[in-house]
Amino acid sequence: MFPELQLMAQAVEALALPHLDGLQIVYAPTVARLHHPPLEPEHPALVLRWGDAPPARVEQTLRNAYPEQHRLTLVRQAGTSSQKVWAIPLADLHRQTGLDASTVLYLPPLPREAGFTTFQETIAHLRAPEGCPWDRMQTHLTLRPYLLEETYEVLEALDAEDPDALAEELGDLLLQVVLHTQIAVEYGEFKMADVLGHINRKLWRRHPHVFGDVEVSSVDEVTANWEAIKKAEKARTNGGADTAASALDGVPKGLPALAQAMAISKKAARVGFEWPNIQGVLDKIVEEAAEIVQAGRPEEVESEIGDLLFAVVNLARWKNVDPESALRETNARFGRRFRRLEALAAARGRSLDGMTIEELDALWEQAKREEVRR
Repeated sequence: MFPELQLMAQAVEALALPHLDGLQIVYAPTVARLHHPPLEPEHPALVLRWGDAPPARVEQTLRNAYPEQHRLTLVRQAGTSSQKVWAIPLADLHRQTGLDASTVLYLPPLPREAGFTTFQETIAHLRAPEGCPWDRMQTHLTLRPYLLEETYEVLEALDAEDPDALAEELGDLLLQVVLHTQIAVEYGEFKMADVLGHINRKLWRRHPHVFGDVEVSSVDEVTANWEAIKKAEKARTNGGADTAASALDGVPKGLPALAQAMAISKKAARVGFEWPNIQGVLDKIVEEAAEIVQAGRPEEVESEIGDLLFAVVNLARWKNVDPESALRETNARFGRRFRRLEALAAARGRSLDGMTIEELDALWEQAKREEVRR
């Protein structure tokens, strides 16, 4: 028996593992070189070859997939009279000394429901003949509204700065991605490997300062490189010719209007269509507001209000503010204060439609003060 196979067999015996179903083998130096472990956390794993792998670096990589209190078991010199077996939380791995070639680390699996492979199996099962009638009837087109809905719920969790809600909503959004992919598998369009391979290759191409030998000194240089690489990719897609019709190409038509305006504004600014300073933006807002007052026909009013909103989006860009997020936060803040205003009026036995604007304004200011105190 090869020495390494013998070491694993002795470690398995020392650990008294009930079965080897799905057991993964990985080398500590490999884990130490990476930023995410090459493991399926829903399956058990053995980590070997500890001689020249820093435990602290291995711990850092494993933390990207496992909780810091995940219980690990270490075995040294398994099957000998000097055998030692001890358990630690992942957070203590960096404190371990003397880990050598005779050491084996056992990573017990996370719950099966926490694995990506299991998630893909769940979706494939839902779409199978014995699966769920609702899931089986879905198509790429029928799922469109759910993709948008789940995206907005992720944004809501982000706005609320609620990590638990964010984890749940990201799962709901991931469901849409995996469900679309499963439908594509069934129709012979593509598989998950194509989805992941496409985005991985794109990230590698567009980050040559990380995965290549390009050097950058600022975020602006990163952005400039990104746009140049995208342009070259489009030219290759079009048979080697740069057939881009406009600097504004690439802005998704389905974006919310504010987000779309921001994307358009950024693209125009990158080619020099820009005010020399922020005062020009502020002057434009004043100008557009005045034109709304002067507008006569309804279509003119609508057009001028659109121009004003676009000018405000430009101001947001100059101030490094996401207008979509800013407006969502304002909507939420207005909703909280208005509900408090309603409660204050009800406590006085009054209805809002029976109060003067001065009374309503006084209650509004009270609601604002109470929110600040909280």
